[in-house]
Amino acid sequence: MLALGSAAFLLFGVVLVVLGACHSGLTNSLDLDHTTFGLLGAALSAGIAAGVLVAGPLVDRYARRPIFLTSTLIVAAALGSVEPNMSFARALLHIAAMGAGTGVFDTLLNAITVERWGKRSVRPMAWLHAMVPVGAMATPWLVSQSGGAAEWVTIFRGIGVGFLGLSAWVAGVPLPLPTRSTEHGTAAINARTFLRPAFVALCVVALAYVGIEAALTLFAVPYAAGLGLSEEHGQRAISAVWLGILLGRLLLMIPDRGLDARALVAAGCVSALLIASSSLLGITQLELVMGACGLVLSAVFPLMIALAGQLVPQAPGKAVGLVAGVGSIGGFVLPPLTGAIADASHISVAVGSLTAWCLLIAVAGWIALRTERTTHA
Repeated sequence: MLALGSAAFLLFGVVLVVLGACHSGLTNSLDLDHTTFGLLGAALSAGIAAGVLVAGPLVDRYARRPIFLTSTLIVAAALGSVEPNMSFARALLHIAAMGAGTGVFDTLLNAITVERWGKRSVRPMAWLHAMVPVGAMATPWLVSQSGGAAEWVTIFRGIGVGFLGLSAWVAGVPLPLPTRSTEHGTAAINARTFLRPAFVALCVVALAYVGIEAALTLFAVPYAAGLGLSEEHGQRAISAVWLGILLGRLLLMIPDRGLDARALVAAGCVSALLIASSSLLGITQLELVMGACGLVLSAVFPLMIALAGQLVPQAPGKAVGLVAGVGSIGGFVLPPLTGAIADASHISVAVGSLTAWCLLIAVAGWIALRTERTTHA
């Protein structure tokens, strides 16, 4: 199960950064400015949000293998059928479908992990999510080996073939059925379960984190240009972000770390300092800054997912799906917002605006920590 999940999350990482890595090819082919390019990122996040929200109740109630297989085939079709002269509207549909498929299997794998390991799920969750940055780091290299960003159609279709291979693997692997406690618990849950302050705070963390991750990935190349650096510097900065995330998630696998929401507070504060310093000082060592940001933020996603599943153990699929779905709203809102700020002022100002969202992670993490401690007191 871990092997299949690792392959799926690796390809998920490829999907998350392929737009940013192919920035110049996509903007030239589709005639985009910063704002409309941000809308492509928003379409990806909207698709992911739809996928995770739909998947949550399905994963808690129905056989998992057909759900997993359908999701991977959707992604393969969306990527494999792109064309060089398609309209912007059609491009949005392809990217949204790609996001929806990945959102479904993301929720499915998160739920299975929480079910199987319970309160010990942070380490296996960290391992699976460590595969995301592996795929993300490899993507800029994949782009350069495929002829550069101008060959974005070939790159998209090649990734689609990879998802076809994953589909064949999924078809041959049995997956655990929902447990009886999960099925009955899902029916008994009401809205108040998901309105607990700690759970709402985790949703806010998710929204801010996914938005920051998407914006840094999408706008690394134009940010590099704004600093007087080459496109290759921007692509390396994308890899650096995800290398930092990878290293941090591998550190999460060290046993007995005792992580809780305090890690969210620390990640939000330190990442805010890094981004603000980079923007205000115009630091040209972009790869180092981006890598440090990735390292600092690396624990946020697997930790918030694990905490959400632990807060609602009777329906982990719905819990992790809801948190991830709300997180995808951040990926929908922040890229076009960041692009609009860049078009209205400067790309450095736009990147610097992400500082506020980092601080939001810190505040929401503190609320989650305090309210959950009060609940258990």
